[in-house]
Amino acid sequence: MSAMEPISTDDFPLDHEPIEDWQRVGAATSATDSDAGSRVSPADATTAFAELGSIAGADYGLWEMSAGAMRDVEGDEVFIVISGTGRIEFDEPDLPPVELSPGTLVHLEDGMKTRWHVDEAPLRKLFIAPSE
Repeated sequence: MSAMEPISTDDFPLDHEPIEDWQRVGAATSATDSDAGSRVSPADATTAFAELGSIAGADYGLWEMSAGAMRDVEGDEVFIVISGTGRIEFDEPDLPPVELSPGTLVHLEDGMKTRWHVDEAPLRKLFIAPSE
């Protein structure tokens, strides 16, 4: 992407993939349906990602999550929510939840253990993070 090739962050196409097993929230405590004898589990969340470029030693791109919940271990980043609503809960460190809606600007630090909950999907964010 260059200054001559602008993109629309609202509808830039992203391909979703299922979250990994360790990211599932409540997987260990799923209930069993006594009538059918099968495990009842909520629909698994999916995520999508597109790295758009870099500037001054930082990468920027889009990340998106479907409705649902997932765990994550964060890297250093700052992001602004473009669409969707939800919240981030913190397992480590012990911080109050952050409500997410379009226009919310958030800074996450490397190693934070979080739980993402998306209500109005997709939750899409534009992120900036140090290049690896």
